[in-house]
Amino acid sequence: MYLSPQTKPTDPMTQRRGRIVAAVMVVCLAVIIGRLFQLQIVQHGSWSAAAASIQERTLELPPRRGSIVDRDGELLAFDVKAKAIAVDGIHATEQEALAQILAEELGRTLHEISDLVYRESYFTWIDRRVDIETAQRIERRAEAAGAYGLVLIDTWKRCYPQGSLASNVIGFVGTDGAGLEGIELAFDEHLRGEPQLVHILEGADGRAYGVQILEIGRPGEDLVLTLDAELQFACEEEIAVGVSRFRADGGMIVILDPTTGDVLAMAQDKTYDLNRFQSSTSEARRNLAVTYLFEPGSIFKVFTGLAALEAGVVSVEDTFDGDDGIDVHGHVMHNSEYLSYGTVTFAEIIKDSINTGMIRVAQRLGEEPLHAMLDGLGFGRPTGIELPGEVGGILRDVEDWSGLALAATSIGQSVATTGIQLARAMAAVANGGRLVAPHIVISHEVGQVAAVASSETCATMRRLMVDVVEDGTGTLAGVDDFVIAGKTGTAQKAVPGQGYVAGKYTSLFAGLLTAGNPEYVVLVVLDEVKTTPVWGGYTAGQIFRETAERLVRQEQLIPSAAY
Repeated sequence: MYLSPQTKPTDPMTQRRGRIVAAVMVVCLAVIIGRLFQLQIVQHGSWSAAAASIQERTLELPPRRGSIVDRDGELLAFDVKAKAIAVDGIHATEQEALAQILAEELGRTLHEISDLVYRESYFTWIDRRVDIETAQRIERRAEAAGAYGLVLIDTWKRCYPQGSLASNVIGFVGTDGAGLEGIELAFDEHLRGEPQLVHILEGADGRAYGVQILEIGRPGEDLVLTLDAELQFACEEEIAVGVSRFRADGGMIVILDPTTGDVLAMAQDKTYDLNRFQSSTSEARRNLAVTYLFEPGSIFKVFTGLAALEAGVVSVEDTFDGDDGIDVHGHVMHNSEYLSYGTVTFAEIIKDSINTGMIRVAQRLGEEPLHAMLDGLGFGRPTGIELPGEVGGILRDVEDWSGLALAATSIGQSVATTGIQLARAMAAVANGGRLVAPHIVISHEVGQVAAVASSETCATMRRLMVDVVEDGTGTLAGVDDFVIAGKTGTAQKAVPGQGYVAGKYTSLFAGLLTAGNPEYVVLVVLDEVKTTPVWGGYTAGQIFRETAERLVRQEQLIPSAAY
């Protein structure tokens, strides 16, 4: 008989423990499954983004900015390869040593750099434009110190090989590569190109291990200026010497091609190093030729005379009373130094710059024709030259002229102009009566050219201006073997609330080289000469002569015959 073994009855306590263990295991499994669901399904997007923020980065890299060159191809501004430096503050090691290295190499304070290095961020910009040599030195020193967390990215840095040359015209770019002044600002869109968009995979040490180009970008386009770098250099030297010699507050020289309107030089005494623009002042950065307003004084007699000749109300030999003192609506106006000249011809009024004679010419001409000529020459409005900040000057509507306005305007008072406006008006006299648009950038487009006077009238005025240089107020402006047509100006300055102030003058000379077939208009302006005499012919006239002599040598001009 087969007997089965007897089964031992299960202990109730053991059964209870088994159930508890099973329940705990079920709960733990449920927690794990729930957590996985939360991480992989519910929070997948946020965790993926967090991982990408540590490992991946999308950056916009600036393209190579277009170069700026002078009319002969001389480099004035261009980009060189550089490095942008950032720090991964989360993974950085030896941060104290890293901050010290960066501060020393970049010439910045340790406190400033430390604030950036210790920032709890995966990416903090340190400097966006570091030259290659400095960046490589920083990288070597950081590796030697065991300092990790540097991020170095290829980029470009702006370089100005001529230093301060034409700085007030060229301008500069900021740390983000955008133009901030001058041509760099006015043509920023043309020069800057399109940025490159890249996707970077970073390791925990902050180094880039993979780079994917998302958008290739486009380099900026080059720009050719009308400036002649050699002539610009000569003018900057001459105006700096002249301002020092005559102890003026400032000065400028503008040289214009009267046929094309090309600005060949736009120089002033106050300049700054474009490579160190951060240390410059707003006064040094100001472009006087387009922003500084002044009364032109007796240079305006050229335009009053041009209007009178064009209207046919005077001839060269017509005579006028040139004695000192003329009553205009109860206000007595005088000649320079209160000189009386007796009966003088129209030609002598221009040659000797006789105020009372020119006022009588203007009275014969009338308000409407004078205003029409000045308006036609572009006074009172911007020229449209391709430079930022140009001001329009002051020429009031003829309907708003007071009883004194005709007399005052005829001799260059109660109006205000800029250097570029005045040079352009002189260019019209030089080129036979056409008002050309001044340019600082080479352009093959021909803008609308207005005729403001006949070529015969302009030729007559140039002959009278030759007398100014050969036997009048501008004899010190003469250049040996060349016939120069020119006009002097000495304008007493008006101060708001005080009127015209004794001892404050703007001294000017404008010359055409040469008189018979002018290729150059040269304007010299000095602000508040402190030496004596202050006359434009004595001060600005001498600067003109020295500038013109250098121009003659540089361009190898052939001596001109008598006009």
